[in-house]
Amino acid sequence: MRTGIHRVGAGLSRRYWNRWPAWAAAAAAWALLLPVPGGLHARAVDYLSPEEIEKVRDSQKPHQRMSVLNDIFKRRMEGAKASWKASEAGDGGSRAQSRRQGKESAEPTRTLSFRGWMKEVAMCLEDIETNLDSYPLNRPLSVWDLETGRPIRMNAKKFRKALKKLRKTLTEFDGWLALRLDRVEGSESRLAEEVADILSDLDEALEETIELAGGVVDEEGPSKRRARP
Repeated sequence: MRTGIHRVGAGLSRRYWNRWPAWAAAAAAWALLLPVPGGLHARAVDYLSPEEIEKVRDSQKPHQRMSVLNDIFKRRMEGAKASWKASEAGDGGSRAQSRRQGKESAEPTRTLSFRGWMKEVAMCLEDIETNLDSYPLNRPLSVWDLETGRPIRMNAKKFRKALKKLRKTLTEFDGWLALRLDRVEGSESRLAEEVADILSDLDEALEETIELAGGVVDEEGPSKRRARP
């Protein structure tokens, strides 16, 4: 769930976005990946690899940006799952899960604890929420292509398709996390609960945006699960 300073920052960004000259809007096109001050999101850039930063910067169209963020989230999700599994099995913890990930992915792996992965999960969710807030469906985008200088148009069909794929990923992780919340202990418990709350809030925002983009939400997600008594 966003902190007050997050929401204030997002509001100021939307208020002044259309007043910026073209060069400033273009420069801001990739700056959406930068962290919002305060909370878990304060050092968001630190969790991204150089390759991921480059991919985010290159994904200027809304559907491309959300697809890239979906891929980034999937890596953190799989890292958290593998770390939890390794700690339960007692097979060397994070070092063992790093070796396991290396067999499944061609990308370099990192050694993190379950808490470390969950921190990155939370920061990634904040990045997704920040970007989602920055793509209005009721007015033209004030974003220019950095190479051609031409305005970038919103493709509602591709955007909602990307959001549905993202929502599917978040729902998968929420279902996995829900089965383990009562087994997480200490400071990790508070972090896991916070991640669950962010998942629920973001899922609700995704549902609304998909419907505004002309789509239909058929599957139950984190927001519906959390709403049940």
